[in-house]
Amino acid sequence: MLYDHAIDEELAQMDKDAEAPLKALKVSEIQVPLRHLMRSCVTIDITTSMQDAIDLLIEHHIGAASVVEDGVLRGIFGERDVLRKVLNKQIGDLTQIPVTQFMKADPQTANPEDMLDTAVLYMARGGFRHLPIVNEHQHPIGMVSIRDVISYLVEYFPQEVLTLPSNPVRDALKAREGA
Repeated sequence: MLYDHAIDEELAQMDKDAEAPLKALKVSEIQVPLRHLMRSCVTIDITTSMQDAIDLLIEHHIGAASVVEDGVLRGIFGERDVLRKVLNKQIGDLTQIPVTQFMKADPQTANPEDMLDTAVLYMARGGFRHLPIVNEHQHPIGMVSIRDVISYLVEYFPQEVLTLPSNPVRDALKAREGA
């Protein structure tokens, strides 16, 4: 077969990797406070229209924003809300529909002193990718995304990540045959 050799090479590399000792993070490396990972928080007022909320996500190149009322977190609105609840639906004029209609009300939150493993647990159990970080008055002060978590973890395995082939065999199988 055309790709047998490439597949054999990848399987041999996987066997070689399986023999190498597993790397593990120390407890102290995943017990980092979220204040070290969180990004600044973009907020949307509870009276904001869907169109303005979507425009804000696009403008700031973010996946989610905190929805606030008088500075207090009331919900979270993100790209998944747009994709699952708005796109290809006949819902009307987005400039007239409040963001509250499609936001996730009372989202799971964390505080800046909670640890990374707590955020990962919340995200895994809840199936969400953004975790608002709030202070003791429930005012949003930051956001941790799954991208932030992955970026942090990649710092511990740079060699493994940076040496991955850019086009593994599975991509090679999509290549055209012939000249």
